[in-house]
Amino acid sequence: MAKRQLDDWLGSYLEYIDNSESPTSYHTWAGISCIASCLQRKVYMVWGHTCVYANMYVILIGPSGHGRKGEPIDIIRWLLEELNVSVVEEDITEEALIQELKRAEISFLDEETHNFKWQSAVTACAEELSVFLGERNTRLHAYLTNWYDSRDKWSRRTKQSTTEEIVGMCFNLLSSTAPDWLPYILSKESIGGGFTSRCIFIVEDGKRKTVTDPNKDMADPSLRRALIHDLEMINAINGRYRFSPDALSAYEKWYAAEDAKIRSGQSILPDPSLQGYESRRPTHVKKIAMSLCASYKNELTIELEDFEKAKALMLTTEKNMPKAFAGMGTARHIESTERIIEYIKHRKSVKHSELMRVFYKNVDDAAAESIITVLRQMKIVKMSILADEDDRRYVYIGEEDGK
Repeated sequence: MAKRQLDDWLGSYLEYIDNSESPTSYHTWAGISCIASCLQRKVYMVWGHTCVYANMYVILIGPSGHGRKGEPIDIIRWLLEELNVSVVEEDITEEALIQELKRAEISFLDEETHNFKWQSAVTACAEELSVFLGERNTRLHAYLTNWYDSRDKWSRRTKQSTTEEIVGMCFNLLSSTAPDWLPYILSKESIGGGFTSRCIFIVEDGKRKTVTDPNKDMADPSLRRALIHDLEMINAINGRYRFSPDALSAYEKWYAAEDAKIRSGQSILPDPSLQGYESRRPTHVKKIAMSLCASYKNELTIELEDFEKAKALMLTTEKNMPKAFAGMGTARHIESTERIIEYIKHRKSVKHSELMRVFYKNVDDAAAESIITVLRQMKIVKMSILADEDDRRYVYIGEEDGK
């Protein structure tokens, strides 16, 4: 195999997009999704009686128009198409998607077992999750839930009573949406388990920085060529990943500690919407570790440093993950509460009169009082009385400070 041109593909990719307004976390996870799309089903970890593959469902969450969610997806789509990795359209029917999987079927030699294997690997780079999934499309949710584990064979019976079979299923998803769209995309029954437990949601409040002229300070074209070159090498990696002894020991300690918390009734992630995700964290961390490892070397050993980086990235991402489901709550005024939190957070300090002028169409004074009471109980805001102005001031403390 040829020598790589970059020390680390993901680090070089982040250098390549340095003049992008999109948050670094979006680009980081888009890059990991890109690596997973190139690894396809040709690499795996044997875990008991099953195999864990690198494919992931990565969803970027941010406000419409201000989050800059689309650019990372556009860049990754372009990179994958340069490698002729099978990328499906954003607006595609279930029938057409299944046909794309069937058309992607190829054979390859597994360098671990020296046997020929088959795979049907495709990636969806969907800038709008609502376009790809549709509105509460429970059948497609069920398909994606089923496809996540990359079965050796997946089949279904058609209306014409014929059987369609996909050999070596491998589906990778990179998409984005605004949090207020999720209630229309996902049914409440699908939250907490099934499809969403298999997703990693990367939540940001806005863009990383302002770039007035994106044509300035563009990365050297040679870096782009090197990124494509090394992606081709990543695409050629083949075989079984294994933890090094140190990495396996660290993983076992972490797994035992997390499992003990769950069995004792402690919630690792406080949001009920993430209960199903909690049980899949060990699988997620393995998938992340494989991609991080492939980012800088062709060898199939996951070292201690790879595992620690994967775990740290997952833990950092999980801090904001509950915000993805803020609009799925059943409490009264849940949407207005989230908007008021974001408004006070942005302004740092807000008078009650100002808050009512902004949100009078959404909540009346009694509802606003109720929301502020909840936020004070959660220690997200604190209140002071302005006697001389016959008003109140709300100061943002922060969710982290309130824990």
